Amino acid sequence: MYDLVIKNGILMDPQGEIEGPGDIAVQGRKIVAVGQLLCNEAKQIVDASGCYVTPGLIDFHCHIALGVTDFAMPADLVQIPHGVTSLVDAGSVGAANFETFYRNNVANSQMTVKSFLHVSTMGQLTHRFTENIDPQLFDRERIKMLCEQYPDQIIGLKLRQSKDIVGSFGLEPLRETVALADEIGLPISVHASDSPGEVQETLEHLRPGDIFCHMYHQKGKTILDENGRVLSEVWAARERGVLFDLGHGAFNFSGKVAVAAIKQGFLPDIISSDLSLLSLYKAPTHSFTYVLSELLNLGVSFREIIRRCTDIPGKLMGIAHNGFLRVGQIADIAVFKIVEQDIHYVDRYNNEYAGNQLIQTQMTIKNGSVLYRNETFL
Repeated sequence: MYDLVIKNGILMDPQGEIEGPGDIAVQGRKIVAVGQLLCNEAKQIVDASGCYVTPGLIDFHCHIALGVTDFAMPADLVQIPHGVTSLVDAGSVGAANFETFYRNNVANSQMTVKSFLHVSTMGQLTHRFTENIDPQLFDRERIKMLCEQYPDQIIGLKLRQSKDIVGSFGLEPLRETVALADEIGLPISVHASDSPGEVQETLEHLRPGDIFCHMYHQKGKTILDENGRVLSEVWAARERGVLFDLGHGAFNFSGKVAVAAIKQGFLPDIISSDLSLLSLYKAPTHSFTYVLSELLNLGVSFREIIRRCTDIPGKLMGIAHNGFLRVGQIADIAVFKIVEQDIHYVDRYNNEYAGNQLIQTQMTIKNGSVLYRNETFL
């Protein structure tokens, strides 16, 4: 007898090229059957008619160093009810406090958690003032040591380079971060809203696999030219392998920029929330599924949304399997329903736009265990 059978859902796993009606059976921690199952006996049978059954989502950019930084959110409590089974902490901590974060947060989470290590020694310790990113103060040896000691945990280096952070250093912290990442053999993620100089000056330092984060921001130089067209150098960077991360957050998403870019086919490689205690359940970010719903209303298909928060980030995290919803894979599964609901959006730049679709989580399964089930999903 199976532990759990999810029947009559629409299976959607872009990495595994699975899309269509079907059932999934779970035994223990793993998926043991996929397809049109005739079994009517299981410890728990769920009728997912009218719902999408997807891999557990990956939020590739959020801040979860609870008890270490003053703006971190309680990850499991927040993310699991929104279908998230894996996430990446986007550089909340640096070399001085990484191991405290690892012991207190990573080891105690029900989710799969990876992290970027901030090049600033203290990381983003507080929202009250910015970190010190003087390259002379990078603790290079300890950063290298931690990356060697935690190779399955640290997946890259993080730098924030807005003008109000870098000041007179300009692009020097970026150059030094890339050089250090070259030595270690890791990618970098660069917070690129209101960066010094032209967008091209930031992009030309990034290597294939490096991440340009907060791609749809509207402060300072953006990915659009004066006519609202995506810059040619932005397209060229993507062509050579630079990745673009949504990194929605409270302050770094513009519906105006997003609409223009999406209409031109410039979608995020990675869809992430940048959730923290500063944006959690507050406008304009609220939650991961709220961010996904916003993109759905702005014209990104549900399939492309799921691909960009499962397939691509899964590969970057090292948890890609040529398909998540396959026999033998760990049962990290989410069930969603798309409902009609009028929504009025106002972003931080006072752009206003409307939508009429909302993605609602019905169930979240991690390692074969049901960790969340909507009370209406009976």
